[in-house]
Amino acid sequence: MSMQSGVMISDECITASRSLRFSRGPKKPRFVIYKISDDETTVELCESSSEPNYEVFLHTLRGAEDSTGKPMPRYAVYDVEYDLGEDGKRSRLVFISWVPRETSLKLCMLYATTKEQLRNELDIKLSIHADAPDDLEWRNILSVASGGRA
Repeated sequence: MSMQSGVMISDECITASRSLRFSRGPKKPRFVIYKISDDETTVELCESSSEPNYEVFLHTLRGAEDSTGKPMPRYAVYDVEYDLGEDGKRSRLVFISWVPRETSLKLCMLYATTKEQLRNELDIKLSIHADAPDDLEWRNILSVASGGRA
């Protein structure tokens, strides 16, 4: 449970993250998306996908809307694969906190106070906070994953 927000993290979230980290082969997930439940008590799994196209991930992450059409915040973990040439291919998990600028202050605070607890539970070291679509551009994600080397 997040001490600051009182939001629980479901076992399903942990299981999906482990699958992302430890699975191999063509069915291995490339990303997992999470959200805080409508009753604001639990972080729950939205989607896990083996889709390798980053644009599909972006569309899914940014596509969540409330009943009025405003974008909704989400958490995600993306498996970034990159090539360092002679140093070989690498893969790193990046935790993404997507909280659009249009998000209500109450929901912003709830996502902010739950973020570190979830990231720690999932044991993801690299993190990005995004509040505008430009923050989610591939070059930004790649730079964080590669430590600026790719």
